[in-house]
Amino acid sequence: MLPRGRYPAINWVCKRHIAPFYGSLGLTNEGPAFVCDLSDAIAREAWFMGFYERQETAILIDILRSGMCVVDVGANWGYYTLLAAQIVGSCGRVISLEPHPSLLKLLDENIRLNNLTSVTPLCIAASNRDGEMNLAGFDESQCNSGTSRLTETASEGVNNFRVKSRLLEPLLDAHNIGDVDLLKIDIEGGEGLVVPTLHSGLSQRRFKRILIELHPAALTEMKVTAASLIQMILSYGYQAWRIDHSMQPSKRAAYQLPSSASNFLTKVDHNDRLDDWPHILFLAAGVGMPCQPDSHS
Repeated sequence: MLPRGRYPAINWVCKRHIAPFYGSLGLTNEGPAFVCDLSDAIAREAWFMGFYERQETAILIDILRSGMCVVDVGANWGYYTLLAAQIVGSCGRVISLEPHPSLLKLLDENIRLNNLTSVTPLCIAASNRDGEMNLAGFDESQCNSGTSRLTETASEGVNNFRVKSRLLEPLLDAHNIGDVDLLKIDIEGGEGLVVPTLHSGLSQRRFKRILIELHPAALTEMKVTAASLIQMILSYGYQAWRIDHSMQPSKRAAYQLPSSASNFLTKVDHNDRLDDWPHILFLAAGVGMPCQPDSHS
């Protein structure tokens, strides 16, 4: 209810320990429900504010329709999975990949809470090979559960897990997934492993829309650049739109869900300087902007 200063107030309130409880997102008057642990920054924002990453939330609301197919790579406890499942309904499909064991447990519980029969959760890391890899877990002394990442060797100071890794397209084939209306990727640099494996799907427009958070610092460690991944996807005839996360649009979005995604999307220019965590929306040829009809429909 505060007209300003919500985030400092939220962080102050949550300095004391509060046991996890069942909360609900502000997507509708009746949920969806989720296990809310206020020590986690993502859950904290989602519960107090009703939404998380409001620009991206507005994009999903504009894009998704009943019966669509969504693939959530890096699902965490399931914010985007819950949002997508509520919109696409029982006639749609949501495939959610989350290799971190404790986050997968939360994801499973959130799916069960909402009786989401359209969602398939998978304890798998999308990568550039089938097999096993090391997952360096998030720092449990901090408040962000979204920082787990794939590494070749164990990392110091965090819990490490051996997790299954799979190539994304054969994995989707195995689950009888054809065209994907929205592919969402947020895997802390793992996009540098996954995106270069998607040649077939990109060339055939299997992925109608791709919403990706890039991590330039992590990519640099892998000797990959965010710009090269953007250019690779563009080379298949996609258009790219940058999501504006600068101060003023973010402040406005924090207090009111944007009425249209077009309010904060700008066409990517190769001369643009990328920020620390660029969020990019790619549209396949013939796919209209959010709130616009597809040109082939």
